[in-house]
Formats: sequence, C-alpha cells, structure tokens
Amino acid sequence: MTVKGECPKCGKRVLHVNVEQIVGMVGGESKARCISFSCIHCHAVLGVQLDARAKPRPRRKATPAA
Repeated sequence: MTVKGECPKCGKRVLHVNVEQIVGMVGGESKARCISFSCIHCHAVLGVQLDARAKPRPRRKATPAA
C-alpha cells in the first residue's frame, strides 16, 4: 500500500521528492548534518531531519589569536 499525499503549496501529488544534504545551525554555528526533502514540482520544503547515516563532523581546535 502506498501513501499518496499532496504538496501543501502547489497541491500536486507527491510521489517523489528532491533530497539534499544540508547543515543544521544553532545560534549561528553548524551543529549537525541534516537531510531536506522538497517537492519536485514547486521546490517547497516538505521536511528536514537529522542524517543518521552521515559521518560525524570533525571538531576544529581553537586557534590562538596572533
């Protein structure tokens, strides 16, 4: 059984979505790798979630001011 929804913006049936990797920001700092799902017709964002399969981002060490 397939679930066939409609895009809330354009009203067309959503059978496929565009998937993009994005970076989640908290207080202006990147915190996590995420995935964005958008409508293939009007490109409205349908959802965003944490990317559980992404490799952890390496933490940079603070560089002393010169």
